[in-house]
Amino acid sequence: MASKPRLLPNPAFYSLPFLLAFALTVVMLMTDTNLRTDFGTVSSGYFSHWYVVLVTAVADLVGAALLLFLRTRTAFKVGVVGSGLLVALFLGVIFTYSQVGFSSASDFANYLFGVTYYGGDVRYLYDVLLAVYIATFLTGVVMLALTRRPRVSSGSSGETSSAG
Repeated sequence: MASKPRLLPNPAFYSLPFLLAFALTVVMLMTDTNLRTDFGTVSSGYFSHWYVVLVTAVADLVGAALLLFLRTRTAFKVGVVGSGLLVALFLGVIFTYSQVGFSSASDFANYLFGVTYYGGDVRYLYDVLLAVYIATFLTGVVMLALTRRPRVSSGSSGETSSAG
């Protein structure tokens, strides 16, 4: 007797972390003057890192909408991949330290992760946002693994049928 595949919980629930990330990102975009002005060196307009964070906010909103409206395993998988890519992006931004005037990646990481206060309002927002992305990614991977369809073997299972 073949075992039934476990059903994936409603993907709409998986949209909640994306909505939380969107809200955190909007707060970061609105409040962090360092993000907006490149630590005071840009007097008009916005700095490129601000636009990257804006793109992540849009990605969060689109991901949440897909999960809410499509509610399919494929949308769930896209959400998992998207959150994984956002984790990679948020960790990779550390290597853009020279663009924001830091002398090393570790100095920029210290700023982003709230170890040393450099002014501005990004303190702990980056940490929380990264934690949300990591938790979303890991939860998604675990849920996909737990609900994966069992493999069906193509060989005989030792059962014979009698024709009669």
